[in-house]
Amino acid sequence: MKSRTRLTSGQRAELVADYAAGMPVKAIAAKYCVHRGTIPTLVKRAGGRLRLPGLSDADRVRASALYATGMTLDAVAGQLAVGPKTVRDAVVADGLSVRPPGRRSRL
Repeated sequence: MKSRTRLTSGQRAELVADYAAGMPVKAIAAKYCVHRGTIPTLVKRAGGRLRLPGLSDADRVRASALYATGMTLDAVAGQLAVGPKTVRDAVVADGLSVRPPGRRSRL
């Protein structure tokens, strides 16, 4: 059985602050001796907002705007040089619904 690193409430608050300040998840995991998968759980529990990997805030806004104009996830991903899942995550985080896959009618 693996041992667990127990963080004090102060350490958890510092971890969340480091995450919010933009520190990479791998660096946070090393600093606090926790698994990198634990970090999003602790951030969410503390009421923090998770960062989306791969896109800056400006690119997230741009991705949502391009998708809203009718571009596909793949087309937006190609334009921003990221994967379609990254674009999908940005679109969903912005509150837009993802269109079903398949052919689009040409009106």
